[in-house]
Amino acid sequence: MTFPQFLQGSWLVGAGLLLTACDDGLEVRFAQPFPAQGTDMTVFPARNRAVYTATDSSKSLCIGRTAVWRQELETQLLSRQQFELANHRRLRADSAYEQDGHLHSLRLIGRDSVRDSWLWTDTIFTLAGPQAGKLRRFQGRYYLNIPTDSDDKWRVERLEIDGWRVSWQTFGKDTLRLLALEPTAVRYHRQNGALTSFQLTPAPGAQTRRVGRYAGLWETEEEYRRRR
Repeated sequence: MTFPQFLQGSWLVGAGLLLTACDDGLEVRFAQPFPAQGTDMTVFPARNRAVYTATDSSKSLCIGRTAVWRQELETQLLSRQQFELANHRRLRADSAYEQDGHLHSLRLIGRDSVRDSWLWTDTIFTLAGPQAGKLRRFQGRYYLNIPTDSDDKWRVERLEIDGWRVSWQTFGKDTLRLLALEPTAVRYHRQNGALTSFQLTPAPGAQTRRVGRYAGLWETEEEYRRRR
């Protein structure tokens, strides 16, 4: 292949990626837990286990011994009559009840209103149970390898902890950024000519370090600060 032919081929690849850049419908998976040469951790280090609160203070990220979850205090204000009709009972004092696995706290506000509060939770990652993932540390970051329905596909997220701050990051879907990786580290999957997903298979060494260090490949979902 001549150099002009190489340039033409590279341009075509880049143009193809450009047409599919920032496609939210793309599936992004790793062929195996990342990094491939990493050792599985059985627990999160004690120094990082804490509750980290978002800027708006209504949402928190919790790092426990074997799991990571988000939580947020939800509230709604109802008229007393509206609540009693919906629940078929008279409310005479502050009380609590359970619904859909959440414990609700009821508080009377004045004579005519009721405040209903409950803690919403969403488990991001766990090391236990049927959906147990693999936790690995690489270049100072924690990688949360989450299994999918396919044995050869893993969803990878990561936590970057810098002192009191935590950044929860996911692998971006902007295909233009994949040009920063070696072609052998990316497998493209197409259906009817359209790019539907890609799978990362970085080899140990330089390719793995590139995936970990290139910040442009990772998108920050949320940022939190540790409670004192």
